[in-house]
Amino acid sequence: MKSQVATAFAAILALCSSILPSKLRMRRVEVRHYIIVSCVLAVFVRLYISGSAAYGQTTFGQITGTVRDPSGAVVPGASVSVINEETQITRQTSTSAGGVFNVPNLNVGPYRVRITVTGFTTFERRGLILSANQIINVDVTLALGTMETVTQVTAASPAVATETSALSDVKTNRDLQQLPLEIARHLADKGFYTYSFLTTGTSSVTTTSLPVINGVRTETGTLPTMDGIAVTAYQGGASPVQPSFEGVQEVNVVTATPPAEFALAANFTVVTKSGTNDFSGTAFYNYNGNSLNARNFFSDSTPFRVYNNFGGSLGGPIKRNKAFFFADYEGSRESARNLMIVDTPLAEWRNGNFSGLDIPIMDPATRGQFPGNIIPAGRISGVSKKIQDVIFPLPNFGSPAAQSGNFRQQFRGTTGFTRFNQFDARVDYNFSQHDSIFGRVSWRRMPLDYTDLVPTIGKVTQNRYGHSAVFSWTRTFSSTLVNEFRAGMTYHRNQYYLDVVGSDLIQQFGIQGITTTGVHDAPILRIDPVTYVDYDDFDDSYFDNPSTTFEFTDNVSWTRGRHSLKFGFDIIRDRLNEKFITSLVYGGYNFPGVFTGFGYADFLLGIPETTELAIPTPPRYLRSVTSGLYAQDQFKLNRKLTLNYGLRWELTAPFTHKLGAIYSFNPQTGALVIPDEGASQVNPFFPSNIPVMAASQAGFPKDSLLEFRKGYFQPRFGFAYKPFDDEKTVIRGGYGIYGNLVYRSMGRNMGGGPFSGSVTYINSVTNGVPLFSFPEPFLSSAVAPGGTQDVQGKNPHMKVPYTQQWNFTVERDVGGVGLRVSYVGARSVNLIYRRNLNQPPPSTTPFSSDRRPYPLYNQIIWSENGGNEAYHGLEVAATKKYGKNLSFGAGWTWARDLTDTQEVGGSSFGGQVIQDQFDRSAEKANNALVLRHRAFAHAVYALPFGRDQRFLSKAHAVVQGALGGWNTGWNVNLQSGQFFTPSFSGFDPSNTGSFGGRPDRIGNGNLPAGQRTIERWFDASAFKIPGCPDADPVCTDRANVGRFGNSGLNILEGPGIANLDFSLMKYFNLHEKTRLQFRLIMVNAFNHPNFAVPRSNIRSLGTVGTISSMARVLNGLPATREIDIGMRLEF
Repeated sequence: MKSQVATAFAAILALCSSILPSKLRMRRVEVRHYIIVSCVLAVFVRLYISGSAAYGQTTFGQITGTVRDPSGAVVPGASVSVINEETQITRQTSTSAGGVFNVPNLNVGPYRVRITVTGFTTFERRGLILSANQIINVDVTLALGTMETVTQVTAASPAVATETSALSDVKTNRDLQQLPLEIARHLADKGFYTYSFLTTGTSSVTTTSLPVINGVRTETGTLPTMDGIAVTAYQGGASPVQPSFEGVQEVNVVTATPPAEFALAANFTVVTKSGTNDFSGTAFYNYNGNSLNARNFFSDSTPFRVYNNFGGSLGGPIKRNKAFFFADYEGSRESARNLMIVDTPLAEWRNGNFSGLDIPIMDPATRGQFPGNIIPAGRISGVSKKIQDVIFPLPNFGSPAAQSGNFRQQFRGTTGFTRFNQFDARVDYNFSQHDSIFGRVSWRRMPLDYTDLVPTIGKVTQNRYGHSAVFSWTRTFSSTLVNEFRAGMTYHRNQYYLDVVGSDLIQQFGIQGITTTGVHDAPILRIDPVTYVDYDDFDDSYFDNPSTTFEFTDNVSWTRGRHSLKFGFDIIRDRLNEKFITSLVYGGYNFPGVFTGFGYADFLLGIPETTELAIPTPPRYLRSVTSGLYAQDQFKLNRKLTLNYGLRWELTAPFTHKLGAIYSFNPQTGALVIPDEGASQVNPFFPSNIPVMAASQAGFPKDSLLEFRKGYFQPRFGFAYKPFDDEKTVIRGGYGIYGNLVYRSMGRNMGGGPFSGSVTYINSVTNGVPLFSFPEPFLSSAVAPGGTQDVQGKNPHMKVPYTQQWNFTVERDVGGVGLRVSYVGARSVNLIYRRNLNQPPPSTTPFSSDRRPYPLYNQIIWSENGGNEAYHGLEVAATKKYGKNLSFGAGWTWARDLTDTQEVGGSSFGGQVIQDQFDRSAEKANNALVLRHRAFAHAVYALPFGRDQRFLSKAHAVVQGALGGWNTGWNVNLQSGQFFTPSFSGFDPSNTGSFGGRPDRIGNGNLPAGQRTIERWFDASAFKIPGCPDADPVCTDRANVGRFGNSGLNILEGPGIANLDFSLMKYFNLHEKTRLQFRLIMVNAFNHPNFAVPRSNIRSLGTVGTISSMARVLNGLPATREIDIGMRLEF
């Protein structure tokens, strides 16, 4: 430990050595400055002992510059005042010996800069709009004259970033309010996250509700902060933990190479509004109804909907120039119906009549075909009859033979998080020139109910809560030394459950062998080719996860000559209390069609291929304390070149369980390993033949079962070079190493095992008799014998994955339009991949449990380092942020991302379970979350008519009232299709106990663009089940090939997306400072159908390649045209 502390000190002190004075003859104030910085370092040493990773950063910006005289010589000692135009709060400093000034820790907002020095005229620059984490450079050439003469310059903030190497994009409150996006909330209510897609380097795909940014891991490499406080619940869907749009000042999306104060490579920095010296407020109302909306492409009518959204805000001074308040409220109410589209069994199938199929239905008892492909009524299981009568409705759509989307019906429920109440309140107080504070609280509750998957057994009830609070104290010790302390918390709770009790269903069906009762959940039924009943897969099983994060952070900004240094530390206490009960407590029943050749026929006979059963997992009480330190410097080497460099030390600690109820697996002994204190939590009915060892006995870390590594040093470097004197062109670039937040989700994955348990049974038919069938689909009760237990394990020496990210950028300001071309690259290493440690090698020898390395178990899902990801992207962007009538942004991203650790189909901390544990190379493929091409454009335009405009500015008041005050907004999104993978179900061609998987590829599979339809999006005949001849790719008599399919992952491309949103707004001036706005917003204005990814199971002959649902263009936006109308009062 001592050597690591010494290493940290050496690295940080080396960063400062160039600016420390060589002599100790310093003024008393200088000594005090150094003492403060030393204290920051000392505090971190203490944190090293007590804590572990930090995620937060400040929400401030800074203004810097160099002052020169008419000859070009620098002017030292000039007095510099930076004044906030809204609050009149003033920060003062003076230029250094090199003529450089720097004013850090400024709140976002409008500023003016005033510079005075004897012998020169006073310089004043207005019109500067400062954003979070932004550095605005104001270089000044003074004119000779008296200070009484003021040279005033009014100019917008620079259109290009000239001082930093990071790539970021800011969306202001004006953007949130005027761009035509998500007024009538939908889906998971992404709020400001929706606007992050209007940035280069981002992707929006249907398989994740989170933004995908520049090759960074979606859930573990991205983090939002609210007023500088991290929302670590983001991995679990943190959209509720955000303020109302009324309370958002701006959102800064950092997409590449942020400096050392950022822990991760991709960040959302949300800054809330504060009050000003003027009282101001809003009141708004928005409405949507089904008469304003278009029907779903797959529906005959538009579902009923009445939506009302309302709220307002008020802010102003408590004491002018000293204290300010801001508060907002937003409410939402909805009454609606939703369209459900599912595949339900044909009417004749329900009676065992499969005569309409082209495939033979085999009798497992005789190995011959059922006469006429009809199963005799006496052979149909009574349990299956009851299940189909309760679960599956009769078809009501399409031809009598239609299998895809043949049941469509509207059901009552919310269209998303559209019933909620929330408020935010903030107070800012400026005690003196040296001290200022602010505090904010936010509260949000969002209930939800909907019908999902099965229309017959009930609806899902969901409640989400998002609360947060923050307190900040900024202390200005001198014009060159500023400290900010910040403390805050976020609370997120997501609770959902079915309004049906699973044990009642099991009793109604007549299934035996299940002991769990009283849980609001439903069994899993995977029956090909009908829609699966799997609430676990939809994250709709019983779940409740109150999560609280407490954070304390301190940042010191110190200007020394041409150096602008920043030091900081961060402590986070993460507390996750979670109760998850899998649907498998009522069984999982899989019918892919192994025994008859058709899944539904297997189901009618009551012969599943496999069954699964679990007992409830005890609640998770996960805890972690994390910390980190950074030091960074912005060094103005000369007028043209600025260097940014820094170092971050991350102490990322694994989560522990307060009762010790987590477990892992020891490959050396074949035993399960639990924390020393967890012995009392072990289920007394867990199989006694499975060894369970204490961590200290097994040589594992005793609390977390994962090694706490402390050597994560993450350097950052960047530059910004202005090749010309006009400061309109900048060449910049950066490189950094960034961590991943894997331990939270990893801790969630370590429950169960000896504290609960799950089993898998594999069926077989011997002499016409199945090993098990309905009504007794399990070999024993809920506690299983050896050879059926499913467990997981984590390599105890696992490292935290990290991402190296870099960018090279050229920007040019052309007439106030910022043009940018960037290359962004990223390489992630030590990614966590998962494999079944108990999987035998592929072989022509038929599978038996004796071939498993650990015969006591079924699956052992082992997680360890080894995965990789490589991203390369070209970005082209044009932005005009400030203009009297027009602001816009446009961008195009061309990207390629290859990885062997997919996030789709995997866990949030690791990738999918690889197909063959002995062949990782077969997993390398396109990242399913990264699109090859994506382009966007958005604009807000005030028509040039009426008062203060180019035309009709002096027209009659009636004319101005009619023709003036019109604003329009546009948003265009174009993107290529999402990659997806072909599959098959039911068979085990590798003889490893792995049923289904990827098929053999015998053709391209991607049809020419002109041949792709929603009935046949790709060529299913280009794939075959391994062992089948090319001429009969989905055969019933397969050769024993003893291998997996050779098809790669993500080799097919789904439908692309094209979308235009439009808004029209009209302002009426009611008073000098009061105006009323009427607005109309059209989402998907042309009602262009954008389709979801097609079905990919080649064994489901009636549905493979078909599409029966639409894709949402941006997460949260509706799929069909929707027109929202509203009004807004601003005063």
